[in-house]
Amino acid sequence: MGALAMVLAAVAIVSSAFHFWPLENSRTWQMLCPSNLAVLIWLPICGFWLLRKDARQKAAGLLPHVSVLAYVAINVLSVAFAPDFGRAANFTIKLALMLVGGYILLTFAISSEKTLKISYILAAAAAGISVFYCLAARFGFGSDSFAFHGSAYKYGTYIGILVPMCGVYLLTDSRSWPKLLGGVLAAGAILSSGSLGAVAAIVAGLALSVVLLPRLPVRLSIIGSVVCGIGALFLLSSNPAVATLKNDIRLAEQDASNLRQRYIEWQAEINLLQERTVTGTGAGCINAYRSSFYYRLPKLNTLEAFDQNGYLATAAETGILGLVCFCWVVFNYGKQAFAAVVTARRKSDVTRHRFAAANLAGLAGAVVANLFSSVHYNGILIAFVLVLALIARTQQLYGEQFDA
Repeated sequence: MGALAMVLAAVAIVSSAFHFWPLENSRTWQMLCPSNLAVLIWLPICGFWLLRKDARQKAAGLLPHVSVLAYVAINVLSVAFAPDFGRAANFTIKLALMLVGGYILLTFAISSEKTLKISYILAAAAAGISVFYCLAARFGFGSDSFAFHGSAYKYGTYIGILVPMCGVYLLTDSRSWPKLLGGVLAAGAILSSGSLGAVAAIVAGLALSVVLLPRLPVRLSIIGSVVCGIGALFLLSSNPAVATLKNDIRLAEQDASNLRQRYIEWQAEINLLQERTVTGTGAGCINAYRSSFYYRLPKLNTLEAFDQNGYLATAAETGILGLVCFCWVVFNYGKQAFAAVVTARRKSDVTRHRFAAANLAGLAGAVVANLFSSVHYNGILIAFVLVLALIARTQQLYGEQFDA
């Protein structure tokens, strides 16, 4: 069972780098892409496994924290208030599939320190595929797409979660070649970014690790990676491949008289929340209402797909309770990750400290990335769930499960 779970988890993690390629426009493929399909295959297998008496005692340790279950429940309830039942149900099914089913698969697969390390290596492989394909496509072939994700915002959220986590894991290795790979990955990710959210998430996650990690050489290597990435952006600022990022960083529209539509959209979502504080619009149905809540703000129709504040979108769709539950998820796992860092540092446990710092860097990246593009998007959510699973499993495997 463990070997099968690890194989399926490997498929889910690595294939996430390819997003919905090669059938980006197929709704069926978007649901049955390898990452989702791996989880769907696992669920009935896990169901049969639970029929064993000895399995039921272990099952509790595989489930996500109650905060995750509460958040999924709020999304399910919000479907009743949705103007488009099909859209809301589809969104909620995919959300529950990964937050619960994907989490169970990953926690089952990560059953030892060896599989824990393998999970970071798989995540680094996925991040590396995305980053280096994006660099090759944009700087080598002049493509406008961002790796297999297409959108700069979805790509930015994906690497904004995985790169800080994997970068810290690689840069804290005792060997030279993983350090080199980690530095190149971090610098390359910053250079390949086409959105403010990607740069902010990567820098935030790596900056937090500088504070958490005790060894000066590791701190300097992380700082050096960030400086190299940002320095490369300035050196190549005239390259057309950097134009998307330069435009995204601007606070004003190209007409120089209006605030960027992104920030106007944030206010519209706050207006919507004030009107539908309890019910929201229903999961996945914000587009059905938001145009009515600009009021006197200019609606310029320049908001790009997936350029969405994840916190405000969650609140607008599932009401204030949905936002509270999502923040509970972040707080609970953040508390676990920070506790692991403190415990490992107190015990001078270098290995555990490495895992814990990488986990917290990944969660910090997700928290920041969610300001600019939601972590809930199908195909992106697995990166966020992987961070949650790694945080929980790091605690459990070291015998100090933290009950928040």
